[in-house]
Amino acid sequence: MNLIKEYIQSLKMVEVEEPLDLYFYRILSFIFVKIIYPLPITPNQLSIAALIMGTISGVYFAFGTAQAYLIAGLFYAAYYLFDLSDGQVARLKKNGTRLGRVIDGISDYVTHIAVYIGLGIGISANSGDVLSAWLLVGTALISLLFHVVLFDYYRNRYLEYAFGKISLYGDDLKELQNEYNQMKKNGGNYPSRCIYFIYFKYISMQQILTGSLKSVKTVKRFDQTDFLKRNKLPIRLWAIMGSSLHITLLIITSFINRIDIYLYGILTVINLYAFIMLSYQIVLDKKTKLKNKEVSASVANDNNKKLSPNNRH
Repeated sequence: MNLIKEYIQSLKMVEVEEPLDLYFYRILSFIFVKIIYPLPITPNQLSIAALIMGTISGVYFAFGTAQAYLIAGLFYAAYYLFDLSDGQVARLKKNGTRLGRVIDGISDYVTHIAVYIGLGIGISANSGDVLSAWLLVGTALISLLFHVVLFDYYRNRYLEYAFGKISLYGDDLKELQNEYNQMKKNGGNYPSRCIYFIYFKYISMQQILTGSLKSVKTVKRFDQTDFLKRNKLPIRLWAIMGSSLHITLLIITSFINRIDIYLYGILTVINLYAFIMLSYQIVLDKKTKLKNKEVSASVANDNNKKLSPNNRH
């Protein structure tokens, strides 16, 4: 198979890929995947490796020294390499699972929490003002989560409305819930049950932050042609503020021992960008034609195809 075609096959959808991922990180991870492809390495093993790398990165951030930041940045880069590789392996080998996608998602958020705890410990130890340091780091973490949640929401919505791909709030989420309920009914299997429980809590937070809880019973259905025409540019603009931007900035500022640039950059420039994008999207949605004005979410979901369990990072 042509390498370019195989690379595209390893992606979720080019239209919703983050620019830094599409033109840099995923190319590196694809090379890595091609090297390990003949080995009996599973996507879940790569997800766990990513979690370990990310946690170690958080530990080094906690030391708060220039040398420790450099090492932390290297482990954080390794985390992201494994994090992208698990999904590419799942798509190329077609051996992804729903539980694997859940593990992948949890790995991301546990890593970010570990990294930010480490940043809080390291910065507060160096600044002498513990309260201000933790306030800065905590506010930046909340901002990061909000940025990623916003992008995830609009990306899922774009896939659902424009391409008939179901979002995490449809039948696929119901099947995850059914699997979780079956685990509880059968008893035991506590690690998997714990993983599912954490994942559902994250989805609840995502729904609250995006206001999607208001549309559980009724959702707007946009005209597919008009929606696609109006949202091709916005979805690419949303992709700019995805997790790859945050990861890149933190790695670079770790290498130059200027974590403060990263934190204040989130609180000012990226927050402003998110506010502008959100305002722009709200105005755009009001101008987009509706298909049948409002239809029930259950009917809308029946018309969609189920999302493949291979849809990992």
